[in-house]
Amino acid sequence: MRTYFKYGVIQGDLESVKEGTLRLWFTLTLALLFLNATAQDTLYINTGMWEQSADTMLVLRFNSENIFDTSNVAISMPSNSTQSLTVINLDSFDHEFSIGGITEFVEAISSGDTTTFDLPSQPMGTYRYYTSDERGLLLGANGVLKVGLDESLEQFHWNLVDWMPERMDSVANGNEVTWGEPYVPRYFSINSFTYPHTPLDANGYVAVNLGETCLISIVNNGFMDHVLHFHGFHVEYISSTMQADRVGWIKDTVPLHMGEGVTLKLIANQTGIYPVHNHNLIAVTNSGFYPGGMLTLINVAP
Repeated sequence: MRTYFKYGVIQGDLESVKEGTLRLWFTLTLALLFLNATAQDTLYINTGMWEQSADTMLVLRFNSENIFDTSNVAISMPSNSTQSLTVINLDSFDHEFSIGGITEFVEAISSGDTTTFDLPSQPMGTYRYYTSDERGLLLGANGVLKVGLDESLEQFHWNLVDWMPERMDSVANGNEVTWGEPYVPRYFSINSFTYPHTPLDANGYVAVNLGETCLISIVNNGFMDHVLHFHGFHVEYISSTMQADRVGWIKDTVPLHMGEGVTLKLIANQTGIYPVHNHNLIAVTNSGFYPGGMLTLINVAP
């Protein structure tokens, strides 16, 4: 959105110039306040097909336009301030928009409807947003919410999800999901990418220059805990929605509970290409074949 202002040349004595300048300043200030007050993101709930090895699965995604993209879009907002969000539900089912770590924040979005609401004020950090209904949970309508992060630093995000095609097929076909049966996921993704395709993801592939500092926002939108191990670097906890006592810790291994969001700071103090991978062996496979799954790279250029 662009706002244009037209104004004439201010002529006359000094008082007229002062009056005209103040009037212009006041007009610009009101315009900026209006823009800030009405700024909002728009998300579309799209359906599409996600292909992995021998499986092709119906999935749901939050995209920035009404064209299906395999990755959910990340949202950013200031800390300690509300922000308007519009969600357009293009799925044939109703959904519930929720934010992890926020008590009882649920917004109903009917099929085919457009709903606008305010995201609640939150402290600085990384949070998960997701659909809390069964269909949305299993088909992957979820993403990363960044709140008040330092915009002067390069930012990356990792949305971790594990996938069990049998459960996905059940809910996609309108059948009952048997939650009591053993959970045996076959795929493990970062931003819907599985290795060896994770380096193709500009949001997840950490590419920085020597000496630079970057932030990595991570959410666990899966149905099991995950543990990420960094080669070549130790990272500092900046925030955590479930393990606040870890803020300030500097580690090379980062555990994430189900539903947790963390923000990490990485200082690129050496050049080279280094892997980051899940420490659970099954989570670095694609349908049982190694290597795959939750494995990505950090690339530090000279």
